[in-house]
Amino acid sequence: MALDPELLFKALLGAGVKGIAGVPCSILNHLILEAEASTEVDYVAASVEGEAVSAAAGMWLAGGLGAALMQNSGLGNAVNPLASLSIPYEIPVLLIVSWRGEPGAKDAVHHYPMGEATPGLFDLFGVPTTVLREDTDLDAAVQGAVEYMHKERKPAALIVPRGVFGKGAKAEERPAPVLATRSPRGSESTHFASPGLPSRTEVLTAWLQHFPEALAVSTTGYMSREVASLERVDRHFPMQGSMGFAPAIALGLCRTLPDRSVHVLDGDGALIMRMGSLATIGAVAPKNLIHVVVDNGTYASTGGQLTVSPQVDFAGVALACGYRSAAVCQGASSLDEAFRWAASESGEGPILLHISVDEREASGLERPDLTPAEIASAFRTALTEKA
Repeated sequence: MALDPELLFKALLGAGVKGIAGVPCSILNHLILEAEASTEVDYVAASVEGEAVSAAAGMWLAGGLGAALMQNSGLGNAVNPLASLSIPYEIPVLLIVSWRGEPGAKDAVHHYPMGEATPGLFDLFGVPTTVLREDTDLDAAVQGAVEYMHKERKPAALIVPRGVFGKGAKAEERPAPVLATRSPRGSESTHFASPGLPSRTEVLTAWLQHFPEALAVSTTGYMSREVASLERVDRHFPMQGSMGFAPAIALGLCRTLPDRSVHVLDGDGALIMRMGSLATIGAVAPKNLIHVVVDNGTYASTGGQLTVSPQVDFAGVALACGYRSAAVCQGASSLDEAFRWAASESGEGPILLHISVDEREASGLERPDLTPAEIASAFRTALTEKA
């Protein structure tokens, strides 16, 4: 007898999973429909599987517990934040993954390579899995996974084969999810210009003067090395790895802490890598998010290779994706004016501020002295007083 997906949803709520980010799969369809329609869980429709993992990680950092739903065909897209965020930072995320191409089960031929590899991928990363079958006790399966996550501070996975869930209500029978549909204030971005470009150090100095108490997630590379040198892990989360997923982590923070101002300190190369995050943030429309893109036109920490940022209108793309407002800053003496604009827009976001900088780097930029797990603990403890 097939399992009832509504019972799995109730088991998740009972175990304290109140935030879910997901990418659709027909095998998980009924679970996703439950999440979309529920007022008891915060569901984020992610643009890619890695974004779902990163948003769920942000939910935990803010004191909650998040799950990431995905089709196993997209499991490869989740490997990067799983391996360089969730595992080294010891951030527990519950992965709920469909199993297309299960060996011995009938499926489309293109699902079989990943289907055969799915259990082994979790084994490689030391992620314990439970394969749901028709006789699985869902409460016990979910509770066991969550207890492991709390104790070990590691991710765990539930694997859902085809046919395990019975047919639930169809999408048209569910209440329509409520999405933020606020229109941007205008189709044009604001511009601040003056001679000469600032350095990243000058940008961070000006940002800190204007937003000394803001929570911030900084992208990997020299940005996070410089942010880490400020030694404010009680409210600054410097990333090492998971390139491009700083906005997703910040979104998880925003959804769990809607009354706190959350900033993303992003880079041009990182944002180009995961521009789908602009669409997700624009659709969800967190009022408390300020997205700062520091653009030096290079991948600085890997040798200064050029990005394609000169061809990208980040502010225009953000507005097209639903950001409330956006601005461009080109000029060192315009920094204060640009950050005053950002402060005036705070609480009416999401907003994006694109700042052009030169290639000067601060000397002696090293990785943080704290381990990733210590950084995550310090950040979460300061936010929630939970270890």
